[in-house]
Amino acid sequence: MRRTFVAALTGGLLLAAAAAAQFADTGQVNNEYDRSDPALAAWASEVVELVRGPQDYQDPSLGDASYGSPGDLLGSAGTPVSLGDGGHVTVTFPVAVVDGPGDDLVVFENGFAWNGVYMELGFVEVSSDGVNFARLPALCRRASQPGPWDTSDPADFYNLAGNFVGGTGIDLHDLVLAGDPLVADGTVDLQHILYVRLVDVVGDISGPGATFDFLGRPVADPYPTPGESSGMDPTGVAVINAGEAVANADMTWSAVKGLFR
Repeated sequence: MRRTFVAALTGGLLLAAAAAAQFADTGQVNNEYDRSDPALAAWASEVVELVRGPQDYQDPSLGDASYGSPGDLLGSAGTPVSLGDGGHVTVTFPVAVVDGPGDDLVVFENGFAWNGVYMELGFVEVSSDGVNFARLPALCRRASQPGPWDTSDPADFYNLAGNFVGGTGIDLHDLVLAGDPLVADGTVDLQHILYVRLVDVVGDISGPGATFDFLGRPVADPYPTPGESSGMDPTGVAVINAGEAVANADMTWSAVKGLFR
């Protein structure tokens, strides 16, 4: 029995390693979407949790980001809700998101064109139960630190929402290619995604709060950006590949409290 167990464990590890090896930096870039794109089948309809981060994580005396209200980012006409350094927001939908052909969802942020794109980036995480989240494998190819008002090339980033003026298309199948353990064991069911969480990137690439991409490289984002609108400013999350309609998720007490942080 011990040999069988060891063989099974070894085989599982090899399969996981092989799956992870399928996801590499090949220069891939996400698709960009306009809000009026007919491919967008549904929009986030409820904010389950909003946790604001500080305006500048290295100067807590400035307080947290505060621009926008939770409901502002809902629907097709959403407006910015600022997350602050390392803040996050979780939304849910009237339909399940499924891993289908091509892109499955789109994240919109308040980016604008100016000798490149002024962007404030965020990681994208998905969940079937609202508790266990799988993070899309993100890539950052920019090695230099953007200043507070510096722009970047969208092609330097992959699976980091906010890198376009329009919306960033996300393909859930990347989680399979990356060998995500929660997807592999079925905890996160890519045919039944009910929650999307956006997590602000702390772009201070040489500081103690640096955040890292799938390959361990620091993600370069404008820093510092003190002010009430600090951090990623999502303006909506849309569904392309939609599954069955779902009832509104029951909100936990901690989630209710999170709306007012």
